[in-house]
Amino acid sequence: MMMKKFKEILFLKNLKRVGKSAIYGKYWDLLTDAKDVDDLILKIGQKESKFTKEDLLKAKNDAEELHDYILNSDIQVITVFDNEYPEKLDVMGNKRPLILYIKGNAEALTKPNISVIGTRKPSHLSQEFEANIVKNIVKTTDRVIVSGLALGCDKIAHQTTVDENKVTIAILPSGVDNIKPAKHRKLAENIVKTGGCLISEYEPDKGVFKSTYVERDGIVAAFSDATFVVECGIGSGTMHTVKAAYDFKKPIFSYLPDERPDDSYDGNEFILKEYKESKKVGDIESFMQDLENLNFKNKSVSVQQKLC
Repeated sequence: MMMKKFKEILFLKNLKRVGKSAIYGKYWDLLTDAKDVDDLILKIGQKESKFTKEDLLKAKNDAEELHDYILNSDIQVITVFDNEYPEKLDVMGNKRPLILYIKGNAEALTKPNISVIGTRKPSHLSQEFEANIVKNIVKTTDRVIVSGLALGCDKIAHQTTVDENKVTIAILPSGVDNIKPAKHRKLAENIVKTGGCLISEYEPDKGVFKSTYVERDGIVAAFSDATFVVECGIGSGTMHTVKAAYDFKKPIFSYLPDERPDDSYDGNEFILKEYKESKKVGDIESFMQDLENLNFKNKSVSVQQKLC
């Protein structure tokens, strides 16, 4: 059963000046041991006096309100305590989401995948190459396409997959009921209709902030089996995902056409130079072979783990 300790986590998140770091650090043992919200309130009251009775009561009421809303909605919830919580996210340590809000097919989370990301303003060359490479991935492999539902490369990744009636996952920097950019609401609906899903660690109606984009990028990197960068600049937000993927020891692929305009794809060149194990992608055929080799490598690791 999913949603273990959902209400208790909500209660803590609604306390003043209690964020993810504090929950994983200061309150983790209390959260783990608590039988329910009332027991957690009692334990916190015994530990410290900085919260008034009014603070505790308001946090409890707010938690119960959102809990009841979720139960009467089409949103699914997986908490870090649930067996269904993606193990891939454990590489994030105490930065991993406490809660995942999901709209659509949660089974998509268990499928092999690859994230396809990049600039919000890709060149025509990149747009064409990305659409073709995504089509090849979804037609010839069982991988789900992961991206962040942003403009440009993210949109192409999702839209191409939807057009092929295949599965894609959008990891959001906002709540699942508050699609940003708003022009992608229809695309979000179609992602769900074609068997994919929307995921967020934020409450359903939460908007976007600079920090939530960075946090979202970290989840994309951790959740993805591999990351393919279509096009980006050195200062692009895409680099947040790339750096995280590198830190998490995830395979990184960077598109770099042999013939390209001067001063373009500088971010892609930077990736190949600075992240030594990243692989250059120049054509679709070679990339698909690399992806097949990655699939074989992952299967070999899985067999070794079973033998151990």
